[in-house]
Amino acid sequence: MKKMKIAEILAFTMGVAVLALSACGQKENLEETQINGADGAAEISSSTDEDRETQNDETADSANSNSSESTDEGHPVIGKKDVLESLAGEYDYLSDYGTGKLAIKKTSYGYDISDYESESTYRFLADSSNIETMEGDRIYIKYPEQTFSDGETVFGYYILEYDTEGIDVYYGKSSFEETEFLYHATKKAEAGAEELLDLFINGSIDAIDATDLTATFNITDLNRDSEEWNSYSIGEKVDLDNDGENELVISGPYGGIYLDARDNRVYEFAAAEGTALVLSYVYYNGSVWIMYSNRSSAGFEFYHMEKFEGADNLVAEMNFGEELVDPNNAEDGLKYTLNGAEISYDEYTELCSKIFATEVSTN
Repeated sequence: MKKMKIAEILAFTMGVAVLALSACGQKENLEETQINGADGAAEISSSTDEDRETQNDETADSANSNSSESTDEGHPVIGKKDVLESLAGEYDYLSDYGTGKLAIKKTSYGYDISDYESESTYRFLADSSNIETMEGDRIYIKYPEQTFSDGETVFGYYILEYDTEGIDVYYGKSSFEETEFLYHATKKAEAGAEELLDLFINGSIDAIDATDLTATFNITDLNRDSEEWNSYSIGEKVDLDNDGENELVISGPYGGIYLDARDNRVYEFAAAEGTALVLSYVYYNGSVWIMYSNRSSAGFEFYHMEKFEGADNLVAEMNFGEELVDPNNAEDGLKYTLNGAEISYDEYTELCSKIFATEVSTN
């Protein structure tokens, strides 16, 4: 979990500390660095997740995907990933249980394609691997509806025929050739980010917990008694992930909570967790960075910064701090680190002066 990772970084090598004067705060940790030419400060490049997502997209697209060189009656056919990306969203249709929902959603391994006749009843919970082929404006899904103990599987055959008005769904029990029309689904209009955040503020919708995507919380779950030290209040809207859309700051204890709106939902983007994980944000090198601070022990300070380009796309990290050379002997003085490498006092104070001059506290 992201919070656990940050907490481990911030607590690393803490140990027993003794009172000492601080240059501006901090401590270290890191693995691989990328030198920032603007001022020489090093940042950790976060390319692993991006590479993994690229590989997943390639995998999802490779199974029966149509290349741009393929043709359908003389016209170029776009690939599976492109089609699913263009169709992603939620679609409503009339079912025997009221309003049904057809949803196409991007995931870390491709795309989920689900059909809920009601909140508790579904026809299929498929993904990209269940797509047999895509031809013209049709998606052919072979879905395993039942598997017996002897390994025998009963399949259902679905065709999703799409156009600018929505998606027509066809179903057959034995083959694609024998499918019959089931329903027409119309795409739901997605609310904008600002509108979604306002809906959370007025209690109309919940936010999804960052550490457990099955858990949600409502603004009424937060203590908003302004007389108490651990109360929350509605803060400003600001672009915290550098994607051109604002996130919502819920000011509160140790920096509160930051919320992001995307995919027609509100998500917890960042959250404080006590004195070892104090949340704030800074403007650094032309971007907004999320910062977690640990000043919980005398003679020890550590800061972890993250830069995003979209709330689900971490592109860089930076760690810096100071600590006693010998936790048992304050007279040995302090050492200063940037991304795991020891730097001089002057380098450290120069870095701190740039970062903390633009820090925004959200306590």
